[in-house]
Amino acid sequence: MTSSGADSLTDVPATASSGVDGPLPDAVDREIASLANALVGRIFTHYQARAAELSLSMPEAKALGSLDPERSLPMRELAARVHASPSNLTVTVDRLEARGLIVRGGASDRRVKSVLLTEAGLALRERLDERMVTDHPASRGLDAAQRATMLDLLRALARKSALVDM
Repeated sequence: MTSSGADSLTDVPATASSGVDGPLPDAVDREIASLANALVGRIFTHYQARAAELSLSMPEAKALGSLDPERSLPMRELAARVHASPSNLTVTVDRLEARGLIVRGGASDRRVKSVLLTEAGLALRERLDERMVTDHPASRGLDAAQRATMLDLLRALARKSALVDM
């Protein structure tokens, strides 16, 4: 029983507007945010553990995941994709290059440094991707119908947030 006398969140009157498709109770918005934040934390921990299994730091794993195996990527663009400064990214790129996972090259403009994923880098990224799916916190313990519902919800969020081109 909550302090307002409601037995569950469904008993809370829908009086507050969340800015989403119509009014939602503030309590529901707070619980969604809290549960989503907790899930993000578990996903981050999962990602760290899976990267570490392959002897990758988080910045290295993020860089590998951001590179296109078909074309080189300017360092500035890679830095933007992994949310790092180009100077900080240099250390990450040095480590990946030393392991033979990427190669540096010049783009058509010699002033622009670029990086390209090697076959070894692509293979390691694919292993990381496979490991990430194994026992993933967002789907762990869900049956097929629940996973399908989760996928529908995530796609809807991605469309509304313009995070993914559909």
